[in-house]
Amino acid sequence: VDRNHDLVRNVVFMGMGEPLNNYDNVVAACKGLVDCRRWNLRHERVTVSTVGVTPKIQKFTEDMPELALALSLHAPNQSARSAIVPAAKAYPIEGLIDALDNHMMSGFGNKKTSNTSNIVGGYSEEQRKSASKRKRAMIEYVMLEGETSSFECAHQLGKLCENRRLIVNLIPYNQTDVKDKLRCPPREHIEKFQDIVRSYGSFCYIRKTMGADIAGACGQLVVEKEQNSSSRPVADDIEDIGRSGKGDNEKGGKTSNKVARKSESSSLADELSRKGSETDCGGCSAEIEAW
Repeated sequence: VDRNHDLVRNVVFMGMGEPLNNYDNVVAACKGLVDCRRWNLRHERVTVSTVGVTPKIQKFTEDMPELALALSLHAPNQSARSAIVPAAKAYPIEGLIDALDNHMMSGFGNKKTSNTSNIVGGYSEEQRKSASKRKRAMIEYVMLEGETSSFECAHQLGKLCENRRLIVNLIPYNQTDVKDKLRCPPREHIEKFQDIVRSYGSFCYIRKTMGADIAGACGQLVVEKEQNSSSRPVADDIEDIGRSGKGDNEKGGKTSNKVARKSESSSLADELSRKGSETDCGGCSAEIEAW
């Protein structure tokens, strides 16, 4: 098959099943993507996202230490996270952050310097700066009206990530027609939340939302009822995931592209494709769904 590999700059494993629970296949795919004889992607351009399976994160650090890792956190304390993320009950949040941090710092040893005031988790600020230039460890945090988007939680999130040089991505919730009427906080509130997290020395960005005007943003492509005979045909769910270059984000955040799987509506897929071509997304990203 004739492929133009240069068009693919970033690959993210995310959604439609926990990637680390499909561990062997995901790792095999990752190895193929960074193999210079095959896709030849830079290691930091391949990201695996996880809901937080601590033992698998630790194993992934042993097997693929140079790849980027993202943790879907969504709440800064154990009780709040357990209420919205079922898997959280099995894995304490402190252990998850330590596992993510260890992945970020893998290869730098656990050497303390004489200046103990500059040490966080056993690593100096100089070590952390060097590690952050080589790869990224990220936290995904969806912004929902309620407790988890409170300014108190912003302080908790900032404290959790304090001086670790982790990247926190705030993801505005995209409204959907579901039983639970969830909503996104106002933009001004999200920006204040961001400022609080940043005050603890963390990199914190607001993800740019694309596709909401055609109900094609992340989480929005759910089965819809036809309103009249001219309504658009029903479509399957679509996962929205991607990552692109630094210049394509709101305040430095990352960009998401729409990558569609099978759909009953070719016209909807065409519309999404056109929409993507009209948006400056900074190059192509690819999705690999880990079933």
